[in-house]
Amino acid sequence: MTVLPGRDWPRSVSLSIRILLSISGLCLLGSLAGVSDWLEYHRFAVASGDLWRPLTAWVAQLNPSHWLVNQGGLVLLALLLPGQWQRQDTLAFVWVWLLCSLWLAFGPYTQYAGLSGLMYGWLIWGLWRSPHYSGLVRLVVALVLVAKVVTENLSGPYTGGASGVSAFIRGDIAVQSHLAGLIAGLLAVLSAWGWRVARNRH
Repeated sequence: MTVLPGRDWPRSVSLSIRILLSISGLCLLGSLAGVSDWLEYHRFAVASGDLWRPLTAWVAQLNPSHWLVNQGGLVLLALLLPGQWQRQDTLAFVWVWLLCSLWLAFGPYTQYAGLSGLMYGWLIWGLWRSPHYSGLVRLVVALVLVAKVVTENLSGPYTGGASGVSAFIRGDIAVQSHLAGLIAGLLAVLSAWGWRVARNRH
């Protein structure tokens, strides 16, 4: 006999997972052609009054294949973050989103869509917050992320990343957005660490 989930099954899923699923759902909606056109960043559209686009470009996806690639990052976050979502997690996620949006508005790209820029910042935060792995493992993974982003940015704003991924998503990989997200995530971690140190002294 098949046991169907009870009515309260969403409550049994951790808040962190529910938030990540919500982000995934928003990005899936953002992969639809008409929706993506309205959300993605276009510098000339912003100059014409579409001021929301630097904020919404991260939800926009080039196509369902692009959305699918970004799910890998959300899965990694699900494996890293503690189940008990805290206020500092909200602040860090919002901080990365806002700082990356500000960078996008003044950065090198005239057009942009995709979650990966935010994802690198959120992954750095997730590594710092994770209770599931040793400090050494988390440090090694963080260094690998930093090395990857720095290496791909040495090739220019679009040419980094695997060509197979570019072909799969049918678009260029905007690697400078990865760097912006990484820096925003590191700043979030440094701020939280500094706050913890200052609080422990009193």
